[in-house]
Amino acid sequence: MCIIVDTNTFHKFKDPNNEDMEPVWTWLEERGGKIAYADTEKLEEEWNRAGMRNLRNRLRQTGKLKVVSPQDVEEKADELKGKIKSNDEQIIALALVTGVKILISYADYESGQKGDSDLFDDFRDKSLVGGRVYTRKVHARRMLTKDTCP
Repeated sequence: MCIIVDTNTFHKFKDPNNEDMEPVWTWLEERGGKIAYADTEKLEEEWNRAGMRNLRNRLRQTGKLKVVSPQDVEEKADELKGKIKSNDEQIIALALVTGVKILISYADYESGQKGDSDLFDDFRDKSLVGGRVYTRKVHARRMLTKDTCP
């Protein structure tokens, strides 16, 4: 199984002590998980801006990134403009191109911050991705399976 990591969770994802991301890292390192990724200009910029360049390179070197055609993602993102609730055409396009159904994102339910609800709605929409959103460690058991990437 593959996942997509939303940029709004990079601050948690790159923290090795974050309790919500620990199951994700265990799944990546010990259970054959991978992160779907495309070298589009927007995604590259978001990873670099968040200080994820070195981590992205390490994930690529260790075979933990499933890299797909940036052209395919760009074309699909262009098709989605104005047709989805969120402004995350690249994330939805990446999911559609790769067939990935799990989005790792951020929400802090204790403080009432529910995350990017428009993206969550788009990602869960059965007419689009029909996927699920992982925001905390309680989601690990049912979302981070041992299946391989599509």
